[in-house]
Amino acid sequence: MNRTVRDFERALEALVTEKPFEKLTIDQICEEALLHRSSFYRYFHDKYDLLEQTINARLNALWQKASDEDELLEMLLQYVNEHKSFFRHLTTSGSRDSLYTELMRMSTEILMNVRENGPENAKITRALRATKNPQLVASSISGAIMGSLYWWQEQNYELADQEIVDSVKRFVNSLPQGTN
Repeated sequence: MNRTVRDFERALEALVTEKPFEKLTIDQICEEALLHRSSFYRYFHDKYDLLEQTINARLNALWQKASDEDELLEMLLQYVNEHKSFFRHLTTSGSRDSLYTELMRMSTEILMNVRENGPENAKITRALRATKNPQLVASSISGAIMGSLYWWQEQNYELADQEIVDSVKRFVNSLPQGTN
């Protein structure tokens, strides 16, 4: 990743920590990054594209640090717990349904990439490769994870993060692990 992309990602994260994603403008992101609008459009189509690339970068960094899928889930929930303000502003807005739909699309796309490039021994990878309809399974997994995160947020993060991790792990462990 180059410095310009990194600066835009950091600017997005800083701004979403302070205000809802839906209320952000490209100009605000550029101002926070200390970069020109033309630079933004050189790398991104819109703020949703920036969001998707930012989420992908963070997930890839976590995946590289994790020794297995269980550790990845734990690290992901820990990341969400440490960045509550970011996720609260990311998931609460006047047009919540459209952003939720976009986050579901992004996470489903990420899982489809895991299907192609994920570790052979990962339960999610095996489940996505074993099905005749991987898009449906990826969407179902995304819904379970996103739903858990949304529910946790609505509960004001009062439930211990380990309970959320355990719940998501139980779901992942219930996925069919057959072969193609």
